[in-house]
Amino acid sequence: MLKEKNTQLKDRLSRIIDELGRTSKYADDIKQDITSEFKSRNLNATRASFAMSGNLDLNMLSDSDDDIKFLFLFTYSLNKSLEGKEPIEINVEDYFTKIEVQKWVDYREDIPKESIFPYVFKNVDMFTEGHWQCIVPAQEVERLNASNMLLYNPNTQRDLKVTKSGIRIRVYPKKINQIAQRLLSGEQFADHIKINIVKNGEDRVLYNPKNRTLTVYEGSTLNTFDGQNRKEGNAKALKENPNLNFNWGLVITNFSEIKTHAYMTQINKQTPISEESLEPKDYSKNENRVVDAIMDLNGELSKATKDTDDYIKSNRGLTTKGILAQAIIDNYTEQIELSYNISDVARWIGDFTDYLMGIYIDEFLINPYSIKDTSMINHKKMFFGYIALSSILQNESNWRELLKQKMESIDFNIDNPIWRTIGVNNNRDTNKATRNKLYHLFKEGISNV
Repeated sequence: MLKEKNTQLKDRLSRIIDELGRTSKYADDIKQDITSEFKSRNLNATRASFAMSGNLDLNMLSDSDDDIKFLFLFTYSLNKSLEGKEPIEINVEDYFTKIEVQKWVDYREDIPKESIFPYVFKNVDMFTEGHWQCIVPAQEVERLNASNMLLYNPNTQRDLKVTKSGIRIRVYPKKINQIAQRLLSGEQFADHIKINIVKNGEDRVLYNPKNRTLTVYEGSTLNTFDGQNRKEGNAKALKENPNLNFNWGLVITNFSEIKTHAYMTQINKQTPISEESLEPKDYSKNENRVVDAIMDLNGELSKATKDTDDYIKSNRGLTTKGILAQAIIDNYTEQIELSYNISDVARWIGDFTDYLMGIYIDEFLINPYSIKDTSMINHKKMFFGYIALSSILQNESNWRELLKQKMESIDFNIDNPIWRTIGVNNNRDTNKATRNKLYHLFKEGISNV
C-alpha cells in the first residue's frame, strides 16, 4: 500500500465515520455489521468498534502489516455494510494492491481471538475518586497493548509529529532501544505508565475497595497519555526475553479529556510540552473554552482548526486554536468574561464562519491548499480578521450581506502590497501591532462598505 493511498484512505474513512455518526439512522446497524464481520473472521472486534465510535483516530495507525491489514478489513467491512443503507461506496481496490486484496479478502484467523474485556486490575489503591495506582508485570502491559486496549488519542498525547504523509505520536527509537536494554540488563527503574479510561458516557468502571480490584468493562476507551516510549521499549524487550522479570507502576485515571489535559499540564512542569500544544488546553482561560466549544460544534471552522502550526505547514489545516483564542480575547473580551456567554459566542462564530466558508467553498473547503499559491484568503492569520469581523456583525440583521460586501472589498491576491505592509506574509508570530492592523482592515467602514 502506497503511503499516499494510506493517507487518502484514512482521511476518507474519517470523513465517512463522522458523517455517519451525525446523520445516518443506520449508524448502530453499520457498527454491528462491522464487528460481526470481524468476529466471523475470528478477529477481536474491539478496535473496529472503537473506530466506528470515533474513539480510535485512524491517523494514529502505523505503517505496519498488522495495521494495514486492519485498515483493509475495516474498509471492506464498512463498504459491505453500507450497501443498501447509504449511497456511499469505498472500495478496497481503490487503495490496496491486487496482492493485498487477494491476501486479505478472505482472511480468517484459525483460532478465535476473545475479547480481553472485562479486564480486572488487581491490588489497586485509590488516591481519589477516579484516580488509582497499581503494579503490573511487563507481560501484562504488553497483553493490554497487543489486545488493542491502549489507544492513541491526539487530545491527550504529548506533541504529535505532523507531516503531509500522516500524523504520528512522537516516539524516539534511540530512547526506546535504551529502555529495552535497561529492562534486559535489570537497570530500568519502575516508573509509572499513565493511562486514562476516558469518561465519555460509554465508560464502565467498577472499583471494589474490599478486594482492591478495578474492573474495566467493554465499551470503555483506554488512552496512554504518559509512557509511550516505555510501552514500546517494554514490547521490544519482551520479544527478546518473554520471561522478563519486571513490574511497572501503573497510574489509572477515569477523567474527561479536559481533566486529563489538566493532569498533563501538571506533568509538563516536569517534562515540558511545547507551549503551542499546551496553551489551548488551559481551560482557566475563557477564550480557550470558547475555542473548545467551537470544536464541539463540528462545523467547518472546527475542521479547519488544528492544535499546532505543524498541521498548517503540512496542508492538514488552515489555522490554529491559538490564533482563534487570541482573536476571541481581543474582540470578545467583555462578552466572555461571563461564563454563560461562552456557548452563545461559540455558536455565533461557528454560524458566521460556516456561512463565510460556504460562499467561498473552493477557497476554504474544496481546493484550499492550492489556492494558497495565489491568494491570502485562507492564510492562517486571516482568521484574526474573520473573528474581528464577526464581532462587529454579531447583532446585525443583514450580517450576511455586509459580510459579502466586506469580503468583496478586500483584494486577497498574494501580491497585494498591503499584506507586506501589515506583516502577515511571513511565518513569524503575529504581534499586537500586526493584529491591530488586521482588525482595522476588516472592521474599517463596515457600516457603509
